[in-house]
Amino acid sequence: MDTRKILLGSSLLLVLLISYLPATAGTVGCNAVNGSLFNLEPRPNAVVQAGHSVGFLLNGAASGIDLVVEAANDDRFVDGFYVQRSTADCAPDFEGAIPVIGADGDSFIPNGQPSLVADPAQSAFFYVDVRFGVNTEDSAVGINRTTAATLLNSADCPSGTESNTNPCWPAGTVNDIAAGGSNIGLFHPTIAVDQRTTGVGAGDVYTVVTQDTPIPNSSVFLTACTNALNSCSTSIEISGIDESNPFMDFGWVQVRPDGGITVTFRATNFPVGIGGVNPEKIELVNCTPNGAPTAPTCSAPILITTEEQPIFATLIGDVPLLGDTIPKHANRLESDGKTVTTFVVWDRCVAPVVQQQGLGVPFCPKLEVVMTTSNDGGATWSPITPVSTSKGQQFFGQPAVDASTGVVSIAYYSTENDPFIQRPQVFLAQIPAGSTTVSSTQALTSGFADVQVTSVPDWNQPNFTVNGDNQATFGDRLGVAAAGTGTTSQSHAYVGFTWNSVFGTYNGISSPDMNNHLGLFEY
Repeated sequence: MDTRKILLGSSLLLVLLISYLPATAGTVGCNAVNGSLFNLEPRPNAVVQAGHSVGFLLNGAASGIDLVVEAANDDRFVDGFYVQRSTADCAPDFEGAIPVIGADGDSFIPNGQPSLVADPAQSAFFYVDVRFGVNTEDSAVGINRTTAATLLNSADCPSGTESNTNPCWPAGTVNDIAAGGSNIGLFHPTIAVDQRTTGVGAGDVYTVVTQDTPIPNSSVFLTACTNALNSCSTSIEISGIDESNPFMDFGWVQVRPDGGITVTFRATNFPVGIGGVNPEKIELVNCTPNGAPTAPTCSAPILITTEEQPIFATLIGDVPLLGDTIPKHANRLESDGKTVTTFVVWDRCVAPVVQQQGLGVPFCPKLEVVMTTSNDGGATWSPITPVSTSKGQQFFGQPAVDASTGVVSIAYYSTENDPFIQRPQVFLAQIPAGSTTVSSTQALTSGFADVQVTSVPDWNQPNFTVNGDNQATFGDRLGVAAAGTGTTSQSHAYVGFTWNSVFGTYNGISSPDMNNHLGLFEY
């Protein structure tokens, strides 16, 4: 037998095994191997934080220092927030639980699925999540507001882990109150703000949420609030009636540069069909602002595409996570000052989804992030194209527009560089101004996350949940935000994501722990 072949094979196996071990923490910082751990939790008996959303104000803390806020599910708080204000190195100065909101004689406590947005025009941040009434058991959507001045005030928001976060988020309101306790549910709220300073609806805040009406049917509802959150419209149903696809969910709201409101969502026939999943529609609603607290006027849903290879609560290849068809979009103003291009991004299965025997959920052997665009308000759409043609799994794609440059950034996870196609890195694809084609992709993390590893407190829990939310472990999304001055090398794209490169300790034993992380790409 050829000894050289044995040694070569052994060496290759050793390299593969070493590369498969969970990554250890690299140098701390935005551009470190694994980005930066973005919470202040002590390592002993650490619990799970799943990053969901990020927003920032460019130079909002000081010259050269962005004011960055991330939202995450946090087993310490349910819904947490984390703030960078003193450095430019993605290091959080303080954190805490998003406050309880009192309304209608009840106290509405956080119940998961947070999202946030920055408002540069008002130097403000808005945080949305699902709420649960303490006395009534009603579901609701909660919105909290704060300003840059408040977050920079160390008297209101001292460094460290906050025990009283009410001064940090002094304004709050609830809407979309759904009576009925556990019989009626609200899911997947998202939020957007009109960043104009003049015009009807300027400064208004919009939330969308999925509401069971009743189970298994669901619809998407839209609400408009004033920037100060002192008055909100009634909640209006915008997803229409589709008897063949009565399950409408995953609403994603954005505001166009001209003040128009756009909402994308999924419509499907639930439950999962025999042998796989049913086709799913991806739709767009255009709304005209009327100035909060008056609700917008909205069009009937426009069909973007019927996804024949969707991923309704589907296992992602060998990655023990569930994916869903969640259409997310961003709007870009073109150089003529009038045309607005809408970029819609979602995850789809390259091959037909199959029902995996014994798992109880569908299975997709190859997932990819795809997109389509429209520059006429959704009347026509470009051919659907993959954001990346790399091997492995690409998932949780999300776009953001840098209004100063017109560059579109799309963040996503990809397992393309892992020899076993199981462990993801965080990637960022970019589309130049005036173009609708991806010109470059770059890995924001050179290390890998091991999705199969959970924190010790969660060892008795499955790595995925039957509803696809995955909040107990890796989450079901990441967050991206971009802004700049219009000058090359002065734009920033932040990506908030879930990662387990930092270890916790449990009875003296070291084990990877899921945490919200933060990465930065400068261009």
